[in-house]
Amino acid sequence: MSQKAEKDGWWQFLTLCSKIQSPEEFKKLFDLFLTIEEKETIGGRFLIVKALQEGKLTQREIAERFKVSISQITRGSNALKIIDSSLRNTLDKLL
Repeated sequence: MSQKAEKDGWWQFLTLCSKIQSPEEFKKLFDLFLTIEEKETIGGRFLIVKALQEGKLTQREIAERFKVSISQITRGSNALKIIDSSLRNTLDKLL
C-alpha cells in the first residue's frame, strides 16, 4: 500500500470517528477495525499517558500498576513532550 493511500485511509478513518456520537458506537466501530491485541495496546497507552499527565506516580510505579514496560512509558513520556499546549490543555480537561 502506498504512503498516500495509507494517509488517505487514516484520515478517512479519523473523519468516520469524528461522526461517532456515543461510547457504545465507538466500541462497535473499534471492535470491527481493531484486534483484541490492538485494543489492549491502545488501552495500555491510554493508561500510561493518563498517569503521566496526572503526574502522581513515578514511571516505575506506573510500570508496576499497569504491568507495562519502562520502554512503553518512555515512549508515552516522549510523545507528551512534543504535543502542543492546546492538546495538553485538552488532556488536562478531559482526563
